Amino acid sequence: MKGTDGTSRPPSERGRHVIVVGAGVAGTAAALAAAAAGARVTVMNGGTGASTLSTGALDFGADATPLQGSLLALSPAARAVLDALLLHKLPDLGARLLTMQGTVRPARGHDAALLDVLPMTATDAERIGVVRCHRPGWDADALASAWGDSFLPIDAEMLRHSDEHVLPHADFAARHDDATRLGWLSARLRSAVATTRERLGAIVLPPSLGVEAARARELTTLAGLPCGEAMGAPGGPSGLRFERSRTRALAHAGVVVIDVRARAIKPAETRWVAECEDGRPIDGDTVVLAIGGLLGGGIEYAPSEAIFATALPPLARAPFRLAIDAPVTLGAWGRPLDVPSSLFGVPPESIAWPFAPDPLFDRVGILTGPGGRAAAGLFVAGELLADAPHALLAALESGTVAGMAAAREPFSPEVPVPEARGAAFPSRL
Repeated sequence: MKGTDGTSRPPSERGRHVIVVGAGVAGTAAALAAAAAGARVTVMNGGTGASTLSTGALDFGADATPLQGSLLALSPAARAVLDALLLHKLPDLGARLLTMQGTVRPARGHDAALLDVLPMTATDAERIGVVRCHRPGWDADALASAWGDSFLPIDAEMLRHSDEHVLPHADFAARHDDATRLGWLSARLRSAVATTRERLGAIVLPPSLGVEAARARELTTLAGLPCGEAMGAPGGPSGLRFERSRTRALAHAGVVVIDVRARAIKPAETRWVAECEDGRPIDGDTVVLAIGGLLGGGIEYAPSEAIFATALPPLARAPFRLAIDAPVTLGAWGRPLDVPSSLFGVPPESIAWPFAPDPLFDRVGILTGPGGRAAAGLFVAGELLADAPHALLAALESGTVAGMAAAREPFSPEVPVPEARGAAFPSRL
């Protein structure tokens, strides 16, 4: 990554120290953006989160139309972060991806290993080959029928060893990081195409094309026609490819990564201190919190009735709390949450989909001002933001904004840090 003046800056020459808590999409974006703005950056990686469960589709949010092209463009800074990861494609017209559940899914962008069928739908003379192979959850004939008339099951030898019938998708994909194995596969695909009577415009395979990097482009070159994966289940190759690309991008930007969880974030005079679970303090000028929402583990579901299993709850509290100690305010719909009137809280179905049309589960997070600013020198990004879309591109954008702001704003003792108000519940319910 380069600084704002267009030149690379080694960590030793950077000024402000930014601590990024969390290493998912939002945390990675914040770290890369802060480094590009000239800051020294330390990332606290607490382990696997929601980003590692990614299936490879890129969206701005559930309410956004996926194929709006430039109307849903990333900011230049966020696009630079995405490009630094060297993993994703963001076509101008969006994408259409194939799922292993038999649907064709619209998306704004995608993991480079996935096959985008949008450019191929206008050609009636060519069909898309679906490789027959005995892999978990993969039935080429059923999937081709579900995806539509443009898809044709083809016989192609893809499994080389007996254990590959049951090998998890991530482990199977890792085998195609080997150039020799990828060459072996391309030869089998070329043979299958040569013996197929109908003309093929592309080939779709089960999740299998690399873990260290997306191998679809290499296979396309070797096979002589577009090749790519279908989307797998969470926890497959796409999430692991993100982890590998994140590691390379952060290292290239000079970001220091510490594999440790944060227990607390506290202001200390003119600086911030991140307290590790092992008791070590890490101090910095500013902090970006990007530890995920309910799915990522940054917010916990802990209703008052769960305090004691067999006793009357001693107090009423919200069913949500922040996973770490930090001077922030939990809220939704733009306001802090109120304490429920009953010791037993509220029925879970009143705060979750599909029983609630606008559920609290989808909105709860930390209340912030512009740029994700929760307090002087403290910023929030990703699904931890209250009322934020739960989507990768939205997390990327908010992380980029928070990272740039954190790199430029010193701790200001004149601006008060708000009192934490995590035990609350919305009065509208």
